[in-house]
Amino acid sequence: MISDLACLLAAVPGALFAAGVDRVLRPAPAAPVRAAHARAAASRFEDVPPGARWLACDTTTCAHLTTRHVPDGATYRCTGCDTLKGAQ
Repeated sequence: MISDLACLLAAVPGALFAAGVDRVLRPAPAAPVRAAHARAAASRFEDVPPGARWLACDTTTCAHLTTRHVPDGATYRCTGCDTLKGAQ
């Protein structure tokens, strides 16, 4: 019995076996992934306010990533976390 299993495992390529194990043990969270893709696709077609800039956000809320900042008086307001940054 064990030798039959060993022969079967030897006959299956490693990548195919790993993909099968991943599919069985770790199914992908389809709904959250689809929702994230839908939000990303919708954000591509948003109206960009005049004067908006992509700046590195200094907060951990935005994970220090580059996010859209819109003019707010003499500063720029982050559209992700609403913090203010710099002067125009």
